[in-house]
Amino acid sequence: MKKLICYSLLGLVLAFTACNNSTDGKDSQMKSVIAVHDELMPKMVEITRLQEQLSATLPDSIRTPDQQRVIDDLGLAHESMMSWMRDFGDAFDFEEVTQGKLLTQAKKDSLDKYEQSVLALQDRMLKAIKEGQETFDALKQE
Repeated sequence: MKKLICYSLLGLVLAFTACNNSTDGKDSQMKSVIAVHDELMPKMVEITRLQEQLSATLPDSIRTPDQQRVIDDLGLAHESMMSWMRDFGDAFDFEEVTQGKLLTQAKKDSLDKYEQSVLALQDRMLKAIKEGQETFDALKQE
């Protein structure tokens, strides 16, 4: 339930990003960061699905260390996204994210770091999904 509320609030914030009319140079960077986030949000469902499928198909007693690592990586990717969203939501207010409110220099610097971190998060999530799907597909072949 807590996750649903978090997703709903973040979704509401992101729904208003189209109203952004600022001329601040960081405006397009904020949009870019949000765009990556928006691309990753649906993948959270895929991560959860794969993690549940692998856990159900591979009881603890028969998992190989590599299979356990894949399951763990899916969980870590999920938690990393949740943590990133919490931190991002704490770092920027509604107007900064959705309405292009001018950022202080400290917030501009912070946005640079969030841009780098969301790109690293994207890599982590996509890799975890790829490995999770490959592992699940291999199990179906057996």
